[in-house]
Amino acid sequence: MDYLMVIWRTVFLYVVIFFVFRIMGKREIGELSLLDLVVFVMIADIAVIGIENYDGEIIEAVLPIVTLFIIQMTIAYASLKLPFLRKVIDGEPTFLIHNGKINQKAMKKLRYNMDDLLMQLREKGVRNISEVEFGIVEASGKLSVYEFVEPAPLAAVKPAPILTLIQDGKVMKENLKGIGRTESWLTAELRRYGHPDLKDVFLCSLEDDALRIFRKE
Repeated sequence: MDYLMVIWRTVFLYVVIFFVFRIMGKREIGELSLLDLVVFVMIADIAVIGIENYDGEIIEAVLPIVTLFIIQMTIAYASLKLPFLRKVIDGEPTFLIHNGKINQKAMKKLRYNMDDLLMQLREKGVRNISEVEFGIVEASGKLSVYEFVEPAPLAAVKPAPILTLIQDGKVMKENLKGIGRTESWLTAELRRYGHPDLKDVFLCSLEDDALRIFRKE
């Protein structure tokens, strides 16, 4: 193996890819579109092949990279002029929460589970779903949260963290045990709120010592 040749090809392709990405523009990883991700993965694979295949001409690696760059820039420019194309490529925002209520159909469509949603809400400092006016999954997959300007009716001044008691019809026994309650107490509370069957409950959480119940749709 000609080590100097490998080093030279690596440095050269590094410079080429650096300028290609530089021209393509600055974007955070979380903001990459599907098109960007496909192009980046393909360029990375082509670069590796170009480095390992040191017997071939360097142009064999550079040409596919430049071709992908041209394709990406052409589609990106076209999407600026054609809204429908931008919608096809990048997708569109989806409302998961509206006025403190969860859009279960949207969650199923996006294959978004409650653990993901609650984790992201906690990361953004949101303690109660009832505090959220809009929860939007952006085209990039990032969750944007807009809380009520004034506290929602169920929100306390210093609310406690959200505690899931039922998720998709299943009782979270550890959480229930953690607050010193039994399944009998939970069943009785559900009946009091007009939910006699656990299997019909999509989510039941304890927020500010009050139950928040979402029925399956």
